[in-house]
Amino acid sequence: MNKKQLWATALTTPIFALSVLASLTQPSTASSLNIACNTNASTPTVIATVTEDRTAKNITILNFLSQYFSPEDAVQNCQKTAKVLQHLYNTNYANYLTNDKLNSQPVVCAVERRGIDCNHDSAQILFTLNPTANSSQALYEMLGSDFKQAQPPDARTVSRIYSEIKPRKSWWFF
Repeated sequence: MNKKQLWATALTTPIFALSVLASLTQPSTASSLNIACNTNASTPTVIATVTEDRTAKNITILNFLSQYFSPEDAVQNCQKTAKVLQHLYNTNYANYLTNDKLNSQPVVCAVERRGIDCNHDSAQILFTLNPTANSSQALYEMLGSDFKQAQPPDARTVSRIYSEIKPRKSWWFF
């Protein structure tokens, strides 16, 4: 090794070692979002668990209320919805929940953008409601507080609502 190489090594090794040490002492900013169905309570609930720096926060997305589902259907729909929403989140696909009527059945689905209905090729049907249910009202009542609009939909004038479900920056601040 010549003198230039020796000096270069002698000067760069401590700098490299300090940068490695500094990166190891930096706090982790890893964050994650996990969507699951919580069946521990009386009402099955789709929960988004946001974790940042080893601190977790649960955010209710949907409550499967007894006025819209039998106990068995509530659990099944909750589990299916959580699984589908997790997949859609992982693939950056769906941004909104909306309601519609397909084949005379009220449904709730996930869509990429406002203006798309549940009959669209890219829409993902999450669950079907009782045929007599008002799907706008049902979706509004089922939504967690972080997803509700300021005012409930007017059943006489609103046929479809859109609720944004993509993660918001406010979720990440505890």
